[in-house]
Amino acid sequence: MLGRGGLIAALLIYLGISVGCVLFAPPESRPDIRVQHAGSRPTRVAGLPFRGVAMQLQRVDFMDNEYQKSIDEIVDVGADTVMFVVDPHMENGSRSRIYLDMRFTPTPKQLGGLIDYAKGKKLRVMLMPIVLLENPKGNEWRGTINPENWSEWWESYRGVLYHYSWIAEKHGADVFVVGSELVSTETMIDEWRKTIDMVRGTFKGLVTYSANWDHYRDVPFWDQLDFVSMNCYYKLGDNHKVSIEGIEQRWRDIRANISAFQREIGKPIVFSEVGWCSQQNAAHEPWDYTQPDIPIDLDLQRKLYEGFFRSWHGTPWFGGFMIWEWPPGAGGPEDRGYTPEAKPAEKVLREWLAKPRWQVQ
Repeated sequence: MLGRGGLIAALLIYLGISVGCVLFAPPESRPDIRVQHAGSRPTRVAGLPFRGVAMQLQRVDFMDNEYQKSIDEIVDVGADTVMFVVDPHMENGSRSRIYLDMRFTPTPKQLGGLIDYAKGKKLRVMLMPIVLLENPKGNEWRGTINPENWSEWWESYRGVLYHYSWIAEKHGADVFVVGSELVSTETMIDEWRKTIDMVRGTFKGLVTYSANWDHYRDVPFWDQLDFVSMNCYYKLGDNHKVSIEGIEQRWRDIRANISAFQREIGKPIVFSEVGWCSQQNAAHEPWDYTQPDIPIDLDLQRKLYEGFFRSWHGTPWFGGFMIWEWPPGAGGPEDRGYTPEAKPAEKVLREWLAKPRWQVQ
Protein backbone atom coordinates (compact mmCIF):
# COMPACT_ATOMS: atom_id res chain seq x y z
CA MET A 1 0.00 0.00 0.00
CA LEU A 2 1.37 3.40 -0.94
CA GLY A 3 1.59 6.05 1.75
CA ARG A 4 0.18 9.51 1.11
CA GLY A 5 3.43 10.86 -0.29
CA GLY A 6 3.84 7.87 -2.59
CA LEU A 7 0.26 8.06 -3.75
CA ILE A 8 0.50 11.76 -4.50
CA ALA A 9 3.79 11.33 -6.35
CA ALA A 10 2.33 8.50 -8.42
CA LEU A 11 -0.76 10.52 -9.22
CA LEU A 12 1.26 13.55 -10.26
CA ILE A 13 3.62 11.46 -12.40
CA TYR A 14 0.60 9.83 -14.07
CA LEU A 15 -0.87 13.21 -14.86
CA GLY A 16 2.43 14.62 -16.06
CA ILE A 17 2.41 17.49 -13.58
CA SER A 18 5.35 19.65 -12.57
CA VAL A 19 4.56 20.69 -9.01
CA GLY A 20 7.42 23.02 -8.13
CA CYS A 21 5.74 26.21 -9.29
CA VAL A 22 2.40 25.11 -7.88
CA LEU A 23 2.95 24.07 -4.29
CA PHE A 24 5.02 27.10 -3.42
CA ALA A 25 3.18 29.73 -5.47
CA PRO A 26 1.93 32.64 -3.34
CA PRO A 27 -1.81 32.47 -2.61
CA GLU A 28 -4.08 34.63 -4.71
CA SER A 29 -5.96 37.47 -3.04
CA ARG A 30 -9.54 36.74 -2.01
CA PRO A 31 -10.87 40.22 -1.18
CA ASP A 32 -14.54 39.25 -0.79
CA ILE A 33 -14.20 36.12 1.33
CA ARG A 34 -12.74 36.27 4.82
CA VAL A 35 -12.86 34.25 8.01
CA GLN A 36 -12.45 36.02 11.33
CA HIS A 37 -10.79 33.73 13.85
CA ALA A 38 -10.80 33.32 17.59
CA GLY A 39 -7.72 31.20 18.25
CA SER A 40 -7.72 28.42 15.68
CA ARG A 41 -11.47 28.24 15.04
CA PRO A 42 -13.41 30.52 12.69
CA THR A 43 -16.08 32.63 14.34
CA ARG A 44 -17.55 34.59 11.44
CA VAL A 45 -17.54 34.31 7.66
CA ALA A 46 -17.62 37.56 5.70
CA GLY A 47 -18.60 37.84 2.05
CA LEU A 48 -21.80 35.82 2.26
CA PRO A 49 -24.25 35.12 0.75
CA PHE A 50 -23.16 33.12 -2.26
CA ARG A 51 -25.72 33.39 -5.05
CA GLY A 52 -24.39 30.95 -7.55
CA VAL A 53 -24.82 28.22 -10.12
CA ALA A 54 -23.14 24.79 -10.36
CA MET A 55 -21.35 23.38 -13.40
CA GLN A 56 -20.22 19.78 -13.74
CA LEU A 57 -16.91 19.51 -15.62
CA GLN A 58 -17.08 16.20 -17.49
CA ARG A 59 -15.86 17.05 -21.01
CA VAL A 60 -12.21 17.90 -21.61
CA ASP A 61 -13.12 19.04 -25.13
CA PHE A 62 -15.38 21.73 -23.63
CA MET A 63 -12.72 23.42 -21.50
CA ASP A 64 -11.66 26.20 -23.86
CA ASN A 65 -15.02 27.05 -25.41
CA GLU A 66 -18.26 25.56 -24.15
CA TYR A 67 -17.55 25.91 -20.42
CA GLN A 68 -16.35 29.47 -20.90
CA LYS A 69 -19.56 30.24 -22.76
CA SER A 70 -21.56 28.80 -19.85
CA ILE A 71 -19.62 30.98 -17.42
CA ASP A 72 -20.54 34.02 -19.52
CA GLU A 73 -24.19 32.95 -19.34
CA ILE A 74 -23.98 32.51 -15.56
CA VAL A 75 -22.59 36.03 -15.26
CA ASP A 76 -25.36 37.34 -17.51
CA VAL A 77 -28.10 35.73 -15.44
CA GLY A 78 -26.83 37.68 -12.41
CA ALA A 79 -24.98 35.10 -10.30
CA ASP A 80 -21.94 36.08 -8.26
CA THR A 81 -20.50 32.59 -7.73
CA VAL A 82 -19.88 29.45 -9.78
CA MET A 83 -19.32 26.00 -8.30
CA PHE A 84 -17.19 23.70 -10.44
CA VAL A 85 -17.93 20.03 -9.81
CA VAL A 86 -15.25 17.47 -10.64
CA ASP A 87 -15.69 13.72 -10.31
CA PRO A 88 -13.07 11.27 -9.14
CA HIS A 89 -14.28 7.69 -9.61
CA MET A 90 -14.50 4.37 -7.80
CA GLU A 91 -15.16 1.17 -9.71
CA ASN A 92 -17.91 0.27 -7.23
CA GLY A 93 -18.75 0.77 -3.59
CA SER A 94 -16.46 -1.95 -2.28
CA ARG A 95 -13.26 -0.83 -4.01
CA SER A 96 -10.53 0.86 -1.98
CA ARG A 97 -9.01 3.07 -4.68
CA ILE A 98 -10.21 6.29 -6.24
CA TYR A 99 -8.98 7.33 -9.67
CA LEU A 100 -9.23 10.16 -12.17
CA ASP A 101 -10.38 9.17 -15.65
CA MET A 102 -8.34 11.54 -17.77
CA ARG A 103 -10.54 10.95 -20.81
CA PHE A 104 -13.11 13.14 -19.09
CA THR A 105 -11.32 14.89 -16.21
CA PRO A 106 -9.71 18.29 -16.84
CA THR A 107 -5.95 18.50 -16.38
CA PRO A 108 -4.58 20.90 -13.75
CA LYS A 109 -3.80 23.39 -16.51
CA GLN A 110 -7.33 23.17 -17.93
CA LEU A 111 -9.06 23.39 -14.56
CA GLY A 112 -6.80 26.21 -13.41
CA GLY A 113 -7.48 28.09 -16.63
CA LEU A 114 -11.24 27.79 -16.13
CA ILE A 115 -10.96 29.05 -12.54
CA ASP A 116 -8.90 31.97 -13.85
CA TYR A 117 -11.54 32.69 -16.48
CA ALA A 118 -14.33 32.73 -13.90
CA LYS A 119 -12.32 34.93 -11.54
CA GLY A 120 -11.67 37.29 -14.46
CA LYS A 121 -15.46 37.60 -14.81
CA LYS A 122 -15.67 38.66 -11.11
CA LEU A 123 -17.23 35.38 -9.99
CA ARG A 124 -16.34 33.71 -6.72
CA VAL A 125 -15.35 30.07 -7.28
CA MET A 126 -16.20 26.96 -5.28
CA LEU A 127 -14.55 23.66 -6.20
CA MET A 128 -16.36 20.45 -5.22
CA PRO A 129 -15.04 16.96 -5.98
CA ILE A 130 -17.77 14.31 -5.85
CA VAL A 131 -17.09 10.58 -5.93
CA LEU A 132 -18.90 8.73 -8.71
CA LEU A 133 -19.21 4.95 -8.99
CA GLU A 134 -18.30 3.66 -12.44
CA ASN A 135 -20.09 0.31 -12.18
CA PRO A 136 -22.27 0.37 -9.07
CA LYS A 137 -23.68 -2.88 -7.76
CA GLY A 138 -27.42 -2.79 -7.18
CA ASN A 139 -28.44 0.46 -5.47
CA GLU A 140 -24.92 1.51 -4.50
CA TRP A 141 -24.08 5.20 -4.56
CA ARG A 142 -21.38 7.33 -2.93
CA GLY A 143 -23.42 7.54 0.29
CA THR A 144 -23.25 3.76 0.81
CA ILE A 145 -19.65 2.93 -0.06
CA ASN A 146 -18.01 0.22 2.06
CA PRO A 147 -14.45 -0.33 0.81
CA GLU A 148 -12.65 -3.59 1.49
CA ASN A 149 -9.80 -1.58 3.02
CA TRP A 150 -10.86 1.68 4.64
CA SER A 151 -7.31 2.76 5.42
CA GLU A 152 -6.35 2.43 1.77
CA TRP A 153 -9.52 4.26 0.71
CA TRP A 154 -8.80 7.23 2.96
CA GLU A 155 -5.22 7.51 1.71
CA SER A 156 -6.51 7.40 -1.86
CA TYR A 157 -9.21 9.98 -1.13
CA ARG A 158 -6.76 12.35 0.52
CA GLY A 159 -4.50 12.03 -2.50
CA VAL A 160 -7.34 13.19 -4.75
CA LEU A 161 -8.21 16.10 -2.45
CA TYR A 162 -4.57 17.13 -2.29
CA HIS A 163 -4.47 17.17 -6.09
CA TYR A 164 -7.52 19.43 -6.33
CA SER A 165 -6.80 21.62 -3.32
CA TRP A 166 -3.45 22.84 -4.62
CA ILE A 167 -5.05 23.68 -7.98
CA ALA A 168 -7.74 25.61 -6.09
CA GLU A 169 -5.10 27.45 -4.05
CA LYS A 170 -2.83 28.33 -6.94
CA HIS A 171 -5.71 29.82 -8.92
CA GLY A 172 -7.41 31.66 -6.06
CA ALA A 173 -10.60 29.67 -5.65
CA ASP A 174 -12.67 30.93 -2.74
CA VAL A 175 -14.14 27.70 -1.33
CA PHE A 176 -13.06 24.07 -1.35
CA VAL A 177 -15.59 21.34 -0.59
CA VAL A 178 -13.86 18.38 1.08
CA GLY A 179 -16.64 15.90 0.29
CA SER A 180 -20.19 15.45 -0.89
CA GLU A 181 -22.81 13.02 0.45
CA LEU A 182 -20.29 10.48 1.75
CA VAL A 183 -22.75 9.31 4.37
CA SER A 184 -21.08 6.00 5.23
CA THR A 185 -17.80 7.79 6.03
CA GLU A 186 -19.19 10.48 8.28
CA THR A 187 -18.81 8.60 11.58
CA MET A 188 -15.05 8.27 10.98
CA ILE A 189 -14.32 11.57 12.67
CA ASP A 190 -10.57 11.05 13.13
CA GLU A 191 -10.13 10.38 9.41
CA TRP A 192 -12.17 13.45 8.56
CA ARG A 193 -10.17 15.66 10.93
CA LYS A 194 -6.96 14.37 9.36
CA THR A 195 -8.40 15.02 5.89
CA ILE A 196 -9.59 18.54 6.70
CA ASP A 197 -6.25 19.41 8.31
CA MET A 198 -4.44 18.20 5.19
CA VAL A 199 -6.63 20.34 2.92
CA ARG A 200 -6.14 23.40 5.13
CA GLY A 201 -2.39 22.87 4.93
CA THR A 202 -2.62 23.45 1.17
CA PHE A 203 -5.70 25.59 0.63
CA LYS A 204 -6.11 28.91 2.46
CA GLY A 205 -9.67 29.78 1.45
CA LEU A 206 -12.92 28.60 3.03
CA VAL A 207 -13.48 24.89 3.58
CA THR A 208 -16.83 23.09 3.85
CA TYR A 209 -18.52 19.71 3.36
CA SER A 210 -21.74 19.04 1.45
CA ALA A 211 -24.12 16.86 3.49
CA ASN A 212 -27.25 15.09 2.33
CA TRP A 213 -30.43 17.04 3.12
CA ASP A 214 -31.72 14.16 5.27
CA HIS A 215 -28.43 13.67 7.11
CA TYR A 216 -26.91 17.06 7.91
CA ARG A 217 -27.55 16.78 11.68
CA ASP A 218 -25.43 13.63 11.88
CA VAL A 219 -22.17 15.10 10.56
CA PRO A 220 -19.82 15.18 13.60
CA PHE A 221 -17.09 17.44 12.18
CA TRP A 222 -18.93 20.68 11.42
CA ASP A 223 -16.79 22.38 14.07
CA GLN A 224 -13.76 21.89 11.79
CA LEU A 225 -15.36 23.73 8.86
CA ASP A 226 -16.12 27.35 8.03
CA PHE A 227 -19.79 26.89 7.22
CA VAL A 228 -22.35 24.12 6.79
CA SER A 229 -23.21 23.00 3.26
CA MET A 230 -26.00 20.65 2.24
CA ASN A 231 -27.72 19.55 -0.90
CA CYS A 232 -31.40 20.31 -0.90
CA TYR A 233 -33.83 17.91 -2.56
CA TYR A 234 -36.74 18.03 -0.16
CA LYS A 235 -40.22 16.89 -1.10
CA LEU A 236 -42.22 20.08 -1.65
CA GLY A 237 -45.58 18.75 -2.83
CA ASP A 238 -47.59 15.60 -3.48
CA ASN A 239 -47.84 16.06 -7.25
CA HIS A 240 -47.32 18.50 -10.10
CA LYS A 241 -50.44 20.49 -9.19
CA VAL A 242 -48.89 21.96 -6.04
CA SER A 243 -49.29 25.74 -5.77
CA ILE A 244 -46.59 28.28 -4.99
CA GLU A 245 -48.34 28.89 -1.67
CA GLY A 246 -48.23 25.15 -0.93
CA ILE A 247 -44.52 25.09 -1.73
CA GLU A 248 -43.96 28.04 0.62
CA GLN A 249 -45.82 26.27 3.41
CA ARG A 250 -43.63 23.19 3.04
CA TRP A 251 -40.52 25.37 3.08
CA ARG A 252 -41.67 27.03 6.32
CA ASP A 253 -41.68 23.66 8.06
CA ILE A 254 -38.28 22.74 6.61
CA ARG A 255 -36.78 26.11 7.47
CA ALA A 256 -37.92 25.81 11.09
CA ASN A 257 -35.97 22.55 11.44
CA ILE A 258 -32.85 23.91 9.73
CA SER A 259 -33.06 27.11 11.77
CA ALA A 260 -33.04 25.13 15.02
CA PHE A 261 -29.95 23.26 13.85
CA GLN A 262 -28.27 26.49 12.77
CA ARG A 263 -28.71 27.95 16.25
CA GLU A 264 -27.07 24.86 17.69
CA ILE A 265 -24.12 24.81 15.30
CA GLY A 266 -23.58 28.58 15.14
CA LYS A 267 -22.49 28.66 11.49
CA PRO A 268 -24.16 29.87 8.29
CA ILE A 269 -25.99 27.31 6.15
CA VAL A 270 -25.33 27.15 2.40
CA PHE A 271 -27.32 25.01 -0.02
CA SER A 272 -24.51 23.57 -2.14
CA GLU A 273 -27.09 22.04 -4.48
CA VAL A 274 -30.66 23.22 -4.94
CA GLY A 275 -32.76 22.78 -8.06
CA TRP A 276 -35.51 20.90 -9.82
CA CYS A 277 -35.70 19.05 -13.09
CA SER A 278 -38.36 19.99 -15.63
CA GLN A 279 -40.56 16.95 -15.02
CA GLN A 280 -43.92 16.37 -13.38
CA ASN A 281 -42.28 14.51 -10.47
CA ALA A 282 -40.04 17.45 -9.52
CA ALA A 283 -42.06 18.44 -6.43
CA HIS A 284 -42.38 15.00 -4.85
CA GLU A 285 -39.25 13.32 -6.26
CA PRO A 286 -36.82 16.20 -6.88
CA TRP A 287 -33.82 13.87 -6.67
CA ASP A 288 -35.05 11.57 -9.48
CA TYR A 289 -34.38 12.77 -13.02
CA THR A 290 -34.05 9.24 -14.42
CA GLN A 291 -37.62 8.53 -15.51
CA PRO A 292 -37.89 9.35 -19.24
CA ASP A 293 -41.61 8.56 -19.43
CA ILE A 294 -42.63 11.30 -17.00
CA PRO A 295 -43.96 14.35 -18.90
CA ILE A 296 -41.97 17.55 -19.09
CA ASP A 297 -43.40 20.28 -16.86
CA LEU A 298 -41.73 23.66 -17.22
CA ASP A 299 -44.38 25.44 -15.17
CA LEU A 300 -43.83 23.21 -12.16
CA GLN A 301 -40.13 23.99 -12.29
CA ARG A 302 -41.01 27.71 -12.42
CA LYS A 303 -43.27 27.40 -9.36
CA LEU A 304 -40.59 25.54 -7.42
CA TYR A 305 -38.07 28.29 -8.17
CA GLU A 306 -40.52 31.00 -7.13
CA GLY A 307 -41.45 29.21 -3.92
CA PHE A 308 -37.80 28.68 -3.04
CA PHE A 309 -36.80 32.32 -3.45
CA ARG A 310 -39.87 33.66 -1.64
CA SER A 311 -39.05 31.36 1.26
CA TRP A 312 -35.30 31.87 1.59
CA HIS A 313 -34.26 35.23 0.17
CA GLY A 314 -33.13 37.51 2.98
CA THR A 315 -32.96 34.88 5.74
CA PRO A 316 -30.24 36.31 8.05
CA TRP A 317 -28.41 33.04 8.75
CA PHE A 318 -28.76 31.68 5.22
CA GLY A 319 -25.33 31.81 3.54
CA GLY A 320 -26.60 31.32 0.01
CA PHE A 321 -27.12 28.68 -2.64
CA MET A 322 -25.75 26.98 -5.72
CA ILE A 323 -28.44 26.35 -8.34
CA TRP A 324 -28.16 22.87 -9.81
CA GLU A 325 -27.15 23.21 -12.64
CA TRP A 326 -26.02 24.98 -15.86
CA PRO A 327 -24.56 22.47 -18.36
CA PRO A 328 -23.30 23.67 -21.74
CA GLY A 329 -25.70 23.41 -24.64
CA ALA A 330 -28.70 22.33 -22.56
CA GLY A 331 -31.97 24.06 -21.78
CA GLY A 332 -35.03 25.10 -23.70
CA PRO A 333 -38.61 23.81 -23.72
CA GLU A 334 -37.67 20.25 -24.73
CA ASP A 335 -35.08 19.83 -22.00
CA ARG A 336 -36.24 17.75 -19.01
CA GLY A 337 -33.07 18.25 -16.96
CA TYR A 338 -32.28 20.55 -14.03
CA THR A 339 -31.03 23.56 -15.92
CA PRO A 340 -33.32 26.60 -15.85
CA GLU A 341 -31.74 27.97 -19.02
CA ALA A 342 -34.21 29.17 -21.66
CA LYS A 343 -37.16 28.06 -19.52
CA PRO A 344 -39.67 30.01 -17.41
CA ALA A 345 -37.50 29.20 -14.35
CA GLU A 346 -34.68 31.29 -15.81
CA LYS A 347 -36.86 34.39 -15.71
CA VAL A 348 -37.58 33.74 -12.02
CA LEU A 349 -33.88 33.22 -11.32
CA ARG A 350 -32.93 36.46 -13.06
CA GLU A 351 -35.57 38.43 -11.15
CA TRP A 352 -34.38 37.23 -7.75
CA LEU A 353 -30.67 37.55 -8.53
CA ALA A 354 -31.32 41.17 -9.50
CA LYS A 355 -32.54 41.92 -5.96
CA PRO A 356 -30.10 43.33 -3.40
CA ARG A 357 -27.90 40.95 -1.44
CA TRP A 358 -28.95 40.37 2.14
CA GLN A 359 -26.75 40.57 5.24
CA VAL A 360 -25.72 37.24 6.72
CA GLN A 361 -25.44 37.31 10.51
